Amino acid sequence: MDTKPSEIIEAYGQHLKVSPWHNSSEAAIITPLTAFQRLNTKAVQMGIDNARKSGYRVIYTSALMDPETPGFFQSGFTLREQLYVLRHSLAALPERPVTEGVKIRKPRSAEIAEVVEVDIRCFDSFWTMDRDGLREAIEATTRARFRIAVHREETKPDRIVGYAITGLGDKKGYLQRLAVDPEFQGRGIAQQLVDDGFEWLRFWRAREEFVNTQTKNERALSFYLKMGFQLLDDRLNILEFDLGA
Repeated sequence: MDTKPSEIIEAYGQHLKVSPWHNSSEAAIITPLTAFQRLNTKAVQMGIDNARKSGYRVIYTSALMDPETPGFFQSGFTLREQLYVLRHSLAALPERPVTEGVKIRKPRSAEIAEVVEVDIRCFDSFWTMDRDGLREAIEATTRARFRIAVHREETKPDRIVGYAITGLGDKKGYLQRLAVDPEFQGRGIAQQLVDDGFEWLRFWRAREEFVNTQTKNERALSFYLKMGFQLLDDRLNILEFDLGA
């Protein structure tokens, strides 16, 4: 199906974007265009009307802090996903062993399709990223580091088994994406990818790094805590509006 174009809406002095969710022709995402802007119900309704006219069946919001949600809840949105927010100070980074047979390097353009396949194996359909999603994650910050983990065996061709996208903006780092093929999890590859991002952020004199993960993903939470991230009180919320209801 053809992907619908993104649209910028100005409503009652506020601005928001309505665009396809992961290039879907049936799901849209509403994103406030001013950081921490609290959209009022009239502006949210304009976004809903726009999505309905465009033929979408469901709308999701971008990840919102609690203070940003009232206008959406008052307009009929419900909670779809909630995310933990974690922070790393980047102060003390212990030396950790690297995984034998695994190399961390920059991906080639011909390898992006294989990276997408790894992503599909790691996440359910709601969270998976395609090529455009990867590009958006890379372009979300001023600087970004995109690295893959390549597994090497003498008798087999090299295989991409994981990847990470680390962003940097205003001296703050963001672990935008981390994925390791389920077949290779538990071997220290995720740790190696995160440590690579840590060192890159320190090179650029970042003061801290943030990451978020689903509140129901206890395995990911445990991993980030083990890596030295600290759980914050803040939560991020992704809301949903069913246009067929």
